[in-house]
Amino acid sequence: MSSRGRAKELLTEAADTVFYEHGISSTSVDAVVEAAGVSKPTLYAHFPTKSAVVAAGLRHRHTARRAELEAWVAREDDPRRRPLAVFRWLAAWYAEGGRRGCAFLNAAVEAPQTDRTIRAPVQEEKTWLLTFLSRLCAEAGCASPDDLASQLLLLIDGVAGRVVVHGPDAAPQATAAATRAAAALIDAAEPAP
Repeated sequence: MSSRGRAKELLTEAADTVFYEHGISSTSVDAVVEAAGVSKPTLYAHFPTKSAVVAAGLRHRHTARRAELEAWVAREDDPRRRPLAVFRWLAAWYAEGGRRGCAFLNAAVEAPQTDRTIRAPVQEEKTWLLTFLSRLCAEAGCASPDDLASQLLLLIDGVAGRVVVHGPDAAPQATAAATRAAAALIDAAEPAP
């Protein structure tokens, strides 16, 4: 990888971490530059605006979380149990590093409605997750997989909201409650004809 490519990668990783840990509004690009160990002109050579840096960090996070979640779910041999495996992954993720809730929802709250640069990767993430859940529900043999996926995503986003409001100590109880609710929804789903 070229030094230019490596600098962009360092900036993207730093943006993911710094904006998640400290928020978008209260974090300057100087903090990203410092965390990445590059110069400010290097940052602006890759990203014309702070919003572009935030978006790159969110896309980095999406790529990493997507790979983690897909690998976790793939370990479940029974397709009927895969939708619920998402909630086991969620509980593990909150136990390890999700102390500020969902980075994508946090970004949506902080970004103005008019900031398409930041809002685009947020919408891409949630659209991907909804599609992934729908596919898992269909493979599990559930009728109306899109509706069930939407309900499961509401539970996932609800856990994030609980963590944001009540802090990281709320995560175990919130993920356990969401997992029970997800199990009930999955069990109640009619089998596909």
